[in-house]
Amino acid sequence: MERAGIFFFALQGVVVAASVDLLLVTADDVTLRPVLQGITGMKEETQGAWRFWRGRLCGKDVVATCSEGDPLNAVAATTLAVRRHSPRLIVVFGPARAHDVRLKEGDVVVSERFVAFDGMVSRPAGLGEGSDSLRWKVLPHLLATPGEKETPTTFFPADRAAREVALKLNLPGVRVLPGVLGSAHQVNREADRVAWIREQWQTSTEDDDSAHVAGVALLLGIPVVGLRIVEGTSAQSADLALRFVEVWK
Repeated sequence: MERAGIFFFALQGVVVAASVDLLLVTADDVTLRPVLQGITGMKEETQGAWRFWRGRLCGKDVVATCSEGDPLNAVAATTLAVRRHSPRLIVVFGPARAHDVRLKEGDVVVSERFVAFDGMVSRPAGLGEGSDSLRWKVLPHLLATPGEKETPTTFFPADRAAREVALKLNLPGVRVLPGVLGSAHQVNREADRVAWIREQWQTSTEDDDSAHVAGVALLLGIPVVGLRIVEGTSAQSADLALRFVEVWK
């Protein structure tokens, strides 16, 4: 069965459970494992190809899942979790690569907003005239909105209250800063291209999935916050998420 068919089958079979406080989304099992170790009364669920873990963490009802570091998987997993568990807040977390040259390794960037920088339009050019991605233009996402309208959208909002909680986290020796969390199924290592992406989309960091999780949150009406560590490890990312869960109310 193709992946799309698996997702449709999974969505058709979703049974709504009691709502949770938090949906925790990260890229992989390695990053998620320390979080799962802190969950009590944990139960594992499977919907299609996606797994979810539900229980109590720091006095909150939570459900956790992995995006596998891919935008499509992130959309599927987040949609399934929201449909079944109706979280009060989505927290997407993990390491990221810096786009803002002022950021340093180990800095924590908290979402002011999110942007998926994967929509582009190139200028016309004939065969043999070359390709220059630095001349491409931004192509906004057309989000389906009430009244059967498509609304061009570039940035996805982050929850203000959750952002303020994250910015006040007590992390000795670590800078905690607001920024724009950018996502695409890309790994950009050319300095000129990174600078161009930042100029076009105001990105602070780059990862594979946070903006796509935020896009689902916007479409389904769920608040979301993103927590990213510049060049962080899986252990550091998990610790950051746990510290946020502990103080969030």
